[in-house]
Amino acid sequence: MKSIFKKILLFLAKYFSYIDNMFFKWQIFTRVDLGLLLRNFIHQRIFRINSSLPFPIHFTSRVIGFNKIKLNLDRNTVGSFCLSPHCYIQALGGIEIGKNFLFAPGIRLISVNHGVNNEFKKLDSKPIIIGKNVWLGANVIILPEVNLGNNVVVGAGAVVTKSFPDNVIIAGNPARVIKEIVNN
Repeated sequence: MKSIFKKILLFLAKYFSYIDNMFFKWQIFTRVDLGLLLRNFIHQRIFRINSSLPFPIHFTSRVIGFNKIKLNLDRNTVGSFCLSPHCYIQALGGIEIGKNFLFAPGIRLISVNHGVNNEFKKLDSKPIIIGKNVWLGANVIILPEVNLGNNVVVGAGAVVTKSFPDNVIIAGNPARVIKEIVNN
């Protein structure tokens, strides 16, 4: 039975790179239940919500300005997009995300802001930059022009208003360094 299933998948993979990536590159089916994958697929591919994304995303999450996001489509990053509900990623000012980016439900990445008269401010501002091996806890908010270094952990509920270096744990509102990570 496994060999027949694998042969069918290999046949489909030749014609559908999306399926190929989900099964083999990102290994989504080993970590996400079929019901969630079907809901995500229906919202993204049939109802056309977040349809510009070349990878699966949780059906309750929204991404605005995907063409201004630079990210590595590795297994952990794609898995976070697929599994984490109620996320809002607004990339009108640009977002750069490093490899092995993990995030929990409810994160907010907001790359531009607006003024009191509803005019957009700083559309030419610097993008949000998130380094490699960064983990965002539940309900983290990252505001425009923030740069997070490599190996940064952001505690749940943190509001990140400024940049932080490599190898730190940050938390709070506004976020501050709680602990430095020592690599052995």
